[in-house]
Amino acid sequence: MGSVQRSLWSVEITSRTSPGMLVHWSCRKPAHRTAPSRGGRGGLAVHQGRWAYCDGLTDDPAHDWIPTGGVPIESLVDWARALEPARARRVRP
Repeated sequence: MGSVQRSLWSVEITSRTSPGMLVHWSCRKPAHRTAPSRGGRGGLAVHQGRWAYCDGLTDDPAHDWIPTGGVPIESLVDWARALEPARARRVRP
């Protein structure tokens, strides 16, 4: 029997975004970068009228947004931390 693959994305996120959606801002606040990865679940916000994404799973609403030039959200997720929970607790270099 073959394996069944399940999307990492929740139905709620995929229903609110379109396939060609680009994220124009990414949070680079050091405290957010060392927090566990959201794995693409949540973390979307609107900054200056465009999509912004913070990968750090944190309740701190203060972000340090930097422009991305418009990239798919998948490219902003730290997949190594999202898929490896033990590593998610370590501080990023």
